[in-house]
Amino acid sequence: MAIFGEKPHFSFTEGCWEALSGAGSREVAEIGRLLSGSFKRIHAGCDQFSQLHLLYALCSGASEQGSQIWLCENTDLPSLRFGGRIMGADCSVFIHGSGLRLFLFGKDGFPISAEKLRKIANSQPIQLPEKPGQIHSSTSFRSIYISNIADNSTGRRASISAGVSCGSSSVRSLWLEFFTGSDDQLVFQVSEEGMRVNAYSAKLGFISAEKLTIAYACQQAARGETVWLPEDLHFAADSVKGDIRRFSPEEIPPAAAAQRFLTDPLFMCVELASNKERLLRTVSELPGMATVSREVALQPGASLSGKTRFSAENGRVIAAPSGTGRIRVVAQSHSMEAASELCADWCQRLRRAPSK
Repeated sequence: MAIFGEKPHFSFTEGCWEALSGAGSREVAEIGRLLSGSFKRIHAGCDQFSQLHLLYALCSGASEQGSQIWLCENTDLPSLRFGGRIMGADCSVFIHGSGLRLFLFGKDGFPISAEKLRKIANSQPIQLPEKPGQIHSSTSFRSIYISNIADNSTGRRASISAGVSCGSSSVRSLWLEFFTGSDDQLVFQVSEEGMRVNAYSAKLGFISAEKLTIAYACQQAARGETVWLPEDLHFAADSVKGDIRRFSPEEIPPAAAAQRFLTDPLFMCVELASNKERLLRTVSELPGMATVSREVALQPGASLSGKTRFSAENGRVIAAPSGTGRIRVVAQSHSMEAASELCADWCQRLRRAPSK
């Protein structure tokens, strides 16, 4: 896990705060106070009634500092993420599971960047305002979310023949609104509470989440549309014909925020699977894509300031801080062998990164 900053009871990475041992209501309330320094309208929810005390602790901490809170006691992450934009929330927070994790999204629906989370986590709560914020109850947007996808996609609701594999029963039931769940020729593998989706095709084998995203971008670009993609998405996307542009998670342009497929994997897969022949043809025409990542311990006194990208003859390397004295190295290439060699090579180089 890439840790960009540390608090006594939590570690965090892009879009996620994760509990370490000993975290409870008091620590979650402190997160609420910290979030209120950056966000004044917060939409918060959880997926289990056993997490209600943590949800209310978060909301109490944020409202104490003056933020307005809308909470949903029992929902799923895709519905909360969708509802946050409808509510005009500056931030959406989803509390998940017995192994406590908090997923955080900005008003554009994208995960809050690691750099911004680092600043928030290491900030201090603002002085108590004269008037505290209010906590409002919010209904789940689940039914509205389902209807919205059905109204805005070309796929027919509950009629697309595809399998669905997902560890979350609530998220899987969302997907079964659009897919039969019983086809073994094309199976979607849904993880991270619906935020990431890989696929398996009997014809093509494993299809990564990156390939699905780039396949969708390829189809949009073929229609003459300008397509925005995250700058860290596999470099092979740059070979797609058409107007493909990159953006940083620190500065998300309105045109990128308007592209729903980047923040809604269910919508993207409904669109892609509505024409499976075209989907498989598009994926088969994409170049090979492989990614390998490793955690590296630096030598005493060595450091890496911020995320850094390195171009290589056979791929690209992205390195970023990953806790005290550690970095995470991600190598991208066209084959797993090349990506592994590239990763090993740069791990050796970066272990000796000079002190900054």
